Amino acid sequence: MTILYKVESKEFGKDSVFPQKVVLCSVSARNIIAFSSLQSAIVSHGPGDSSSGAGVAVGASNSHVYVSDIVTPWEYYKVCSSKSLINVLEWSANGEQLLLGYVGGRVEIWQPKHQSINIWLLQYHANIPSEDIIEAKFFHNGKGVLFNPQKKEHTYYAEKFERLEQRPTLSGFGGVASEGCILLTSSGLLGAFSLPLLQKFPSTEGAGSEIVELTPVMHSIGISRSFIEHCSMAPRTSGAVNVAFSCGWQQQLVQCFKISLMMEGDLGLEQHMAIKSESQASIFLNPLEGKLISHLKWTRVANDDVIFIAYSCPEGGSLLEQWTLTRRHQSVHTLLQGGGSNKGNEFVQSESWEQVAKLHLNAPLADLCLTRLVPTASDCSPVYAILQDNSVQVLEPNSLKQLNHTQFDKVSVSDGSGVKFVSGDLTPTSQMLLIFDTHAQLYAMQAPPLKQSGSALLLLEYCIVTGCDASDVLLLNLGSLEPLVEKLTDNFSRQPSFVKNYYYANFLALKSNLCRVQQQEFDNLIILHAISTTFKSLLRPSDLGYQDKGPADNLTTKLNESIPDVDTVMLNLDAKDFTVEPVMLQSLQPLIQWVTDLAVNMLNRLPEEVMKCKLSGKRPSYDISRDINAISSLRELLVMIRIWGLLNTQCLPVYTKIMENIDVLVILFRLLTRLAQNPAEPDEMLLDECSLLSKQLLIPQLNKFNPTTLLSAQGFAAVKSGHLMFTSLVEPTCLQDMEMEDVVFARSVKDGVSNLQLGAHPTTIRRCARCGFVFVNNANKVAKTSALKAWFNKWLHCHCGGFWKQIN
Repeated sequence: MTILYKVESKEFGKDSVFPQKVVLCSVSARNIIAFSSLQSAIVSHGPGDSSSGAGVAVGASNSHVYVSDIVTPWEYYKVCSSKSLINVLEWSANGEQLLLGYVGGRVEIWQPKHQSINIWLLQYHANIPSEDIIEAKFFHNGKGVLFNPQKKEHTYYAEKFERLEQRPTLSGFGGVASEGCILLTSSGLLGAFSLPLLQKFPSTEGAGSEIVELTPVMHSIGISRSFIEHCSMAPRTSGAVNVAFSCGWQQQLVQCFKISLMMEGDLGLEQHMAIKSESQASIFLNPLEGKLISHLKWTRVANDDVIFIAYSCPEGGSLLEQWTLTRRHQSVHTLLQGGGSNKGNEFVQSESWEQVAKLHLNAPLADLCLTRLVPTASDCSPVYAILQDNSVQVLEPNSLKQLNHTQFDKVSVSDGSGVKFVSGDLTPTSQMLLIFDTHAQLYAMQAPPLKQSGSALLLLEYCIVTGCDASDVLLLNLGSLEPLVEKLTDNFSRQPSFVKNYYYANFLALKSNLCRVQQQEFDNLIILHAISTTFKSLLRPSDLGYQDKGPADNLTTKLNESIPDVDTVMLNLDAKDFTVEPVMLQSLQPLIQWVTDLAVNMLNRLPEEVMKCKLSGKRPSYDISRDINAISSLRELLVMIRIWGLLNTQCLPVYTKIMENIDVLVILFRLLTRLAQNPAEPDEMLLDECSLLSKQLLIPQLNKFNPTTLLSAQGFAAVKSGHLMFTSLVEPTCLQDMEMEDVVFARSVKDGVSNLQLGAHPTTIRRCARCGFVFVNNANKVAKTSALKAWFNKWLHCHCGGFWKQIN
């Protein structure tokens, strides 16, 4: 396994304490790392404090939770702090909610405010007094996709990725999955609560949102209370939850239960949640002989229920065992069978746990990580054993045979002051393993690649179907992105139209990240598509009774005739179908300006791009000037802008003309029509006319965003060079992409959504943490028309899939 990078931490040092049961880390479906730390603080008491002497320093410890992005691991942001120890750190399925469970019985759910990764709001909280939260999980939504590398040659997504046949943990009206959490305390008390639908997102008004206190439904997991030390939860296909735990006074017994949640009460009246606990076959261990259970993990390997049990050995090492649940049909004795014609053929199904493998490890186990994919074969489900001597072993399930071994900075296990690994987690596609040590330093390493060739493309398509973030896959394939873009685009174009429409947003977000690494401008296509959708939504047919097609469909049909004159196209259309209120048109002027600026820049650069292709002998994986869909969208929008200019001249784009008596819209439409006839090989006359644009008007420069991330051309060169070293809260200079123009001139910041200049030092803006896209805060309050409000609502999430970062 390859070590990718390490992030050294200066803030967390010798005053930071990382006990084994307190250190937690978790990676969300959007590749955001959440980790906890227990820091010692010094509190000075003044002379007026009677509890201690004047100036005496008293040590106090606080638990802190931070988040970080895997593509910018040197930056981290605080979520919250608490005086209680954290026992549970869990992400929701979509990666937008963070569940925290504390010693003392408090449960909290946090969510980023306005999708900003550096500002978090407490959304829900619940209390179970005098209890310690041992384990907690969000309800399973019943959605899942099987990952089968053997089907990578199939064309259609429906054949490649089969849906997981699983029911949600709690179903509401109509079988819809309910959102909520299930938890277990150290005394064996089960709790569950559902989240109110109306409070799913924080309020957009004001500085904060209302914190909702929830009352969990309680139920004892067994007949009597226990003292639970280790616990593991896993969802069942039936919708129930598997729970395995070990008690302090019964070390040789691992008890297993099936927990079911249901809504009771008459339909239409007030319903309440009920918890049902059923005892299952338990695991009776061999004599421990001084060994103590340190880890429990319940998972599924190739449709089999598996529990991994790890022990800490008195001599200093550890022992790992795998137990598999077996189901057998046992015949019933004749005397116990009921009557009937099939007498003598009755069977009863029995379940029992069998130990299938065990492995002795030379160092104590720090954490155990299992694959997050849902594979159909056991060879795609490796087990990652993170040891306290700063090594990682990759094991094969069912045999626990060592597949790979990676040693980091080796330390002695007996050395109490050494920096040791304490926790880890896998990314959503299980391609990267992220590990934290006792000083909160982050280590990233590449997981062993899948045995089948072409797995990178299959993983990218898996991310499109499931909605997971693909940054970890891109980081490991930075050297072969160009063929991946071509194959990904080709496979997506072969899907049925309804499939392409459903996954189009996920495809555009993934392709924008692919092209950004190759320094290709794909983001313009996403914005163009969004503007086209918004403008077309404003069109209403003048006569609803005699319209077979809408105005947008009629416009597309007329433009298929390749008429080069925009005024001629207008004569063949019904102007009433394109009537929009003049006030609304004026509010859309910045978006209209952006559309024409894109057309001017694209045509102005066309001769240079054609010359580059001829000299290099190859074409880029994406060029908007060769995209027939983008050209067609621009032509449609230019016709609409031409018609709207007759209704309100204030909405027309503004240019500084070098030559008088030229109509910019007419020239752009004519050149785009000629380019649409043969975008792959533009003729020489078209190229000559495009090169004259700079002599007719001043070419506006489109805004470029150059963030410092690993997903960039500089990041590819850095990752290729070898093991990277970062320092927390210090932006690496080797990844910065600073143009000479940025150094000499103080360029103003431009809002990428509203296309407005914000000045050199704007206040309260949001910038995407990955692509650098800028969006002004409180845009909905500034919007005066419904069209502009609808436009701003499209950008609650950044188009690349990253979180916003609020800058004050």
